Amino acid sequence: MTTSNAPAGNGHAGPPPYAPPRYLRCAHCGMPQAITAEGPVRCVSCGAPLQRWVAHPPPVAAPAGPTRTARPRRSQLPYLGPPSYRGGHPRWSFPPVVWKELPDPPVEQPRSPVPALRRASWLALITAVAAAGAAGAETWRFVLMLRGRTEVLPGSVVRTSDVLVAAMGLAVVLAALGTAVLAVPALIRAHRVAAQRAGRAPSRSSTAVALRLLVPFWNVYGAGQIAVEIDRMLLSGVPAEQRAGRRSRVTPLWWCAWVVSSVLVCVALARGFGDSLQAIADTVELHIAVDVVAAVVAVLTALMFRRFATLLDDRRSVLGGWVVKPPAPTRPLPAGRAADSIKAAATAATAQPAPGSPPANKAAVTAEPTPAAVVDDPADAPAGQPADRAADAPER
Repeated sequence: MTTSNAPAGNGHAGPPPYAPPRYLRCAHCGMPQAITAEGPVRCVSCGAPLQRWVAHPPPVAAPAGPTRTARPRRSQLPYLGPPSYRGGHPRWSFPPVVWKELPDPPVEQPRSPVPALRRASWLALITAVAAAGAAGAETWRFVLMLRGRTEVLPGSVVRTSDVLVAAMGLAVVLAALGTAVLAVPALIRAHRVAAQRAGRAPSRSSTAVALRLLVPFWNVYGAGQIAVEIDRMLLSGVPAEQRAGRRSRVTPLWWCAWVVSSVLVCVALARGFGDSLQAIADTVELHIAVDVVAAVVAVLTALMFRRFATLLDDRRSVLGGWVVKPPAPTRPLPAGRAADSIKAAATAATAQPAPGSPPANKAAVTAEPTPAAVVDDPADAPAGQPADRAADAPER
């Protein structure tokens, strides 16, 4: 193949002919080397092997099947008229129905937590009584320790104190476990029901709520967090004019008492590892404080559960809407006055309450007008009735 530097037909010079390189630069020391027919193998300066990169075009893959001619673009095809159906006009169509929105999927209503909360509140009160008894037993033990410094205590008294402390401590543990067994599932359901009543999706799954209530050290913060969330969501479903009267400090007080109780339990456990007499005395004092605070926490727990059950319960009082019937008159009224009183009572019974106001008490009027005594002569008045009152009776 030969090349030429002759000008092209348009008057411009063509591309210069390809000239192979005459020098090759060493990649190690940078010294240019002359390229011979056999090609240099090593650098004459540093002795490093010389490498020459040669670019080759990529191989062209042969087509797998028979060659296909390029299809012309649609813009290059001539216009052949509007499209037509080969087999005739299609006979399918959409069904003649009215499009409607799909109904929302049914929401699974969880079981009401109100009965379990009420039962848990009673168990919490039992726990409070047991904790108060445990505090009394620990106090008696501390008094015996003070007496033991100066006198010899009877063995029966000491054994009675030990048995009482152990029994009351076991009663507190069993009552607290029973309360937790009832309260944890009830609080999980209450959290979901409160979110649904507030018009929201539950912010936490049942597993997340259970972990915050049961995992040690995490439940010091998590249990209070769940209780406050339930309280706020239940209050959000109450009308604004009634919300101020429904607010309570029971839940924040319970959270504070719960934190204090947890801290005291940790301190008492840490102090209980001491072997000295002072450590034993300090442990007894800490047990008294733990039992007292546990009783307070149990009472606040019962009040909080009662509050949740009241906010969750939709049932109204059985006596709602009932009114006391006005007493019958103690003496017969004149005909005119009796008719006026009956009209006034009927008007008050049929009056409708104003919008936004509490429903008015409707009294059922069942009394019939009492005929007035009519006398022509004051002297003929019945015994026990003054003459002037008989004279006021209307004439026939």
